[in-house]
Amino acid sequence: MSADITPHKGDDWIIVSQVKSNRVVFFTDDPEYEPPMQADWCYASPYQGKLPKGMTLRNCWRWRFNGMAFTDAGQPRAADKSATLLAHNRQTLLDLLAERIQAVRQPLEPSTLQGHELREHKRAAAKAYLAGEPAEPILLATAATHNTPVATMAHLVLALAEERDAILAETEELRETLSVAIRRAGDQTELLKLRERIMNEVAADRLEPRPTRPSNTTPSSEAEVALSEAALEDERLRLRLQLRNRINDLRRPWISHYLLDEAITARKAELAHTVLKAGGALPAGIDGSLLLSHAAARGQSLVEAAQEIQAELREQRNALIATEAMKDAMLARIATAEKTADISAIGSDIARLCIPRDESEP
Repeated sequence: MSADITPHKGDDWIIVSQVKSNRVVFFTDDPEYEPPMQADWCYASPYQGKLPKGMTLRNCWRWRFNGMAFTDAGQPRAADKSATLLAHNRQTLLDLLAERIQAVRQPLEPSTLQGHELREHKRAAAKAYLAGEPAEPILLATAATHNTPVATMAHLVLALAEERDAILAETEELRETLSVAIRRAGDQTELLKLRERIMNEVAADRLEPRPTRPSNTTPSSEAEVALSEAALEDERLRLRLQLRNRINDLRRPWISHYLLDEAITARKAELAHTVLKAGGALPAGIDGSLLLSHAAARGQSLVEAAQEIQAELREQRNALIATEAMKDAMLARIATAEKTADISAIGSDIARLCIPRDESEP
């Protein structure tokens, strides 16, 4: 855009500009002026005519001179509103596409760190097992946790992995196709059509299907089928893992998280027995600080504290005895299980194990 020209009493000028950018850095009407001989960054051009209006030695840097005409680089170009709106809507659609793709993929993400590596490990273990190799611990533990036969869990792991792969591949194809189309769209009509495609083809409700809860029932035609020796051993191991987890869950309320708490509990038990045997008094010469502290913290007498400690220990002992009996009975059943129906029944019974309530308690 050529700048306005203002009259000047002289029309012969020397314009000094930068060689690479044509930026004006100096001008003069002195016909004797010569630029420095070593200033190879600038170019001195003769110019005949009127200078741009408002150009002075203090602001000439904002003008460009190409040897023939001046251009005012300081005046902003008029914005192309249609192009600005198109660019804005294009970016809006790209953001919408990313948001919709994220909504579809988010449920596929593992809930813990390094979950992707663990999923690949499970997938490899499932493939290896179905190919006839021994079951790996990670597959056995997963099957035990869900009370599901090892073979069924292997198939389920692979099915879920294939489903995730399919969703990722489909959404990536859509993302690539639509993002390229959005960037190439030349008008608002094309963008509106692409918006409809995003809303219709990248649906946020297309999440990863939730894993179906494995059924603990077996068709009657298969219930009495004897398992192979290898499959039977895997199922027995899976049941033993399930049993261990269940027994540990039942015993967990009596596990202390304080170091050496077993020794403290044992000493409290001794003191409680001594106090109750002595009729509620602490015999002379015995350090009863643990029992005294217990009673003081709870606003109890020594007798009440001793009785509470003994009641807690009795409850713990009964729980241990009950769970040990359950463990022994289930291990015996697991050792003699031969058929699919046996495995299924034992798994269901393990899941229902609970400590019976003492009817003598209020």
